[in-house]
Amino acid sequence: MNIKFIKNDKFKSNSITLNIPMDLDEKVTDLNLVTEMIKVGSKKYDSFKKLYSKLQEMYGAQFDCYLNKHGEVVIFTIYISFLKDKYIIENISLWKEVIDFLYEIFYNTLNDGNCFKKDFLKIEKESLRSNILSLVDSKGYYAYIKCEQLATKNEPYSNYSYGNIERLDKIDEFNLYEYYKNLKTLPYYFIVMGDFDEEKIKEMLSERFGDNIKKSFSTNNNKFISTPFVEEFENHEVTQTKLVINFKTDVTIFNGDYYAFFVFNCILGGGYSKLYREVRQKQSLVYYINSYYEKFKGLVSIECGVDDKNLEHTKQTILKEIESMKNGDITDLEIENAKMSIRRLLISIHDRVSTMHSFVSPLYIFDRYIDVDEFLNNINQVTRERIIEVSKTIVKSAIFSIRPMKEVE
Repeated sequence: MNIKFIKNDKFKSNSITLNIPMDLDEKVTDLNLVTEMIKVGSKKYDSFKKLYSKLQEMYGAQFDCYLNKHGEVVIFTIYISFLKDKYIIENISLWKEVIDFLYEIFYNTLNDGNCFKKDFLKIEKESLRSNILSLVDSKGYYAYIKCEQLATKNEPYSNYSYGNIERLDKIDEFNLYEYYKNLKTLPYYFIVMGDFDEEKIKEMLSERFGDNIKKSFSTNNNKFISTPFVEEFENHEVTQTKLVINFKTDVTIFNGDYYAFFVFNCILGGGYSKLYREVRQKQSLVYYINSYYEKFKGLVSIECGVDDKNLEHTKQTILKEIESMKNGDITDLEIENAKMSIRRLLISIHDRVSTMHSFVSPLYIFDRYIDVDEFLNNINQVTRERIIEVSKTIVKSAIFSIRPMKEVE
């Protein structure tokens, strides 16, 4: 059964997530809408008042529904957290009530027989339209997404996590309901955290969710695809140029020396990094600079804010720093600082239930699960030689910048 149990005594709450993985495509637009329609309520809880009252009856349980993009796979999640038995005065267990609630919310979403309620869907469509169109308002994030899309043109990864307007305009209450019904036929993965009786939870989940818990998910996505280098820019009403440089690597959580690459990226652009020291502190070329590693797809994106007059020099300086790492310019102190930074990041995962679920679910679904302690142990064993070796795998794939309408003096 696809149920991952994690005992946890740190928090006062238990939690459970229903996770449904799917290959990423343009129907992520549909999935965003289904996610919002599920939040609206169900046949039993057909108003916000009834939904809220039920959560209060379960001693202030929290409920959410959301999507996360992991490479070229998107995971639909329903999350519920609620008090552990020992913190309830009556000392009762909420597990059955919560699982019944989860079933009701997912299986009995508000509908008009063979379609979603048109008025509700209209509101959610306009909200999603606003989210999609507002991407351009955040210039740094817009540049980041555009650069990734350039690097992965015609690949599933290029689909924006909120979807696209063209697809949105084709969705109505009938075809979206058909999409939702298909969602209920896919493999389910449950993450259960807190205090529990495993056998009782298995029995309750099996009774409610049936054979879907036994189905397996597999994907042919998240492949490394070599593509020609491309560079583009757009002019906007900005005073600060936004620059993003994207690289591809075949080192991912599925392939190659992932832990060494994790350390490499941290040395390159995480915190007090090579790029920060050279490009920001020493040469004062940028206002900020960071490097991000997408571990499921194998993308490295370096983003920064820069005066337009320094754009070309900044590009060359960044590329030069990467070449120096490939040639072995990595100190023991840099390696130790990177490992300490990663250690702090991983330990902080334990600070919130939601971050623990976010860390666990994709690793479990992709059959790559290890706990934080084992992850840290693998990081600690990374050597300088391994870091240099993985640094040689990255290939420049795209550059995108947002530049002022005219040069700022």
